[in-house]
Amino acid sequence: MVSGMNSDVDITPVILTFNEEKNLAACLSSLSGFPRVFVVDSGSTDATPQICKEYGAQFVYHSFLNHATQWQWALDHLEIETDWVLALDADYVVTPELRDRILREIPRLSSEVVGVYVRHLYQFGGGVIRFGGTKRTRMPIFRRKRARTDAGDLVDSRFVVNGKIVQWPEALLEYNRNDDDSSVWLMKQDKYALRLAVEEELRRRGLRCWTGKPDLFGTADERFSWLRDRWLHMPLFVRPLAYFLYRYVFAGGFLDGRAGFLYAALQGFWLRLLIDVKTIELRQLSLDDPSLLKISKQMLQTRSGSVSQSQG
Repeated sequence: MVSGMNSDVDITPVILTFNEEKNLAACLSSLSGFPRVFVVDSGSTDATPQICKEYGAQFVYHSFLNHATQWQWALDHLEIETDWVLALDADYVVTPELRDRILREIPRLSSEVVGVYVRHLYQFGGGVIRFGGTKRTRMPIFRRKRARTDAGDLVDSRFVVNGKIVQWPEALLEYNRNDDDSSVWLMKQDKYALRLAVEEELRRRGLRCWTGKPDLFGTADERFSWLRDRWLHMPLFVRPLAYFLYRYVFAGGFLDGRAGFLYAALQGFWLRLLIDVKTIELRQLSLDDPSLLKISKQMLQTRSGSVSQSQG
């Protein structure tokens, strides 16, 4: 059971899981002081349910399609009684500084504030990525009735809110212990590469749009969407090198040492190169719009990175 619970806290952590026995205990341990925690699981066959029970978290099952739909289901159907939600993946750890600020500041926030950005750190390759990460900030804290997921994202999950957003310097740490095995990480990226390639092709054809408004001068998520739209029109196979140089050199990834190089080389260059390879494979099939939409649904069922297997 999580100790030090405070029944006056107006925020509920919600965690998505699937076979997260290596990560979940650390995530739940970081949530001391929160009176109620929901875990939305999509069919774990490991010790995930038992770990939830040990920590007193409320375990709920719901089948998984993608992160966006899973989060929207959680927001719409969980019996959340608080105004605020703290949205987490099982490989996230709330740092003590962030936890203390949430417990202290959430009750004091103006009614105009509907979301909170925090610093987002990654642990990868034996070190913490402070400069060269994919995103330096994330909005895991928001008012439940004022937020919805961005349905335009097939891989990641982001939330769209209407109202004032504030930013805190305290950090959320993402550390997937399964990825300490490089083979596991590589196989997972193969799956993500196909999903991103299909998502990009759908977006190029106008078959998939962002829920939020892309805006270079907007919030971090609005700027991210705007940049992703520009990315679509960059030349294939030039994009991975440009992205590596940005992440490792201009964003300061080299300051993260060996871990920074590994992250920029593997997640920044190799993954983007693989996306471009799968884009070429998709284009060689000369798919019409209905066929591409069919693949976009089939690949989510197979959990595979193979273009041919996603054809059904």
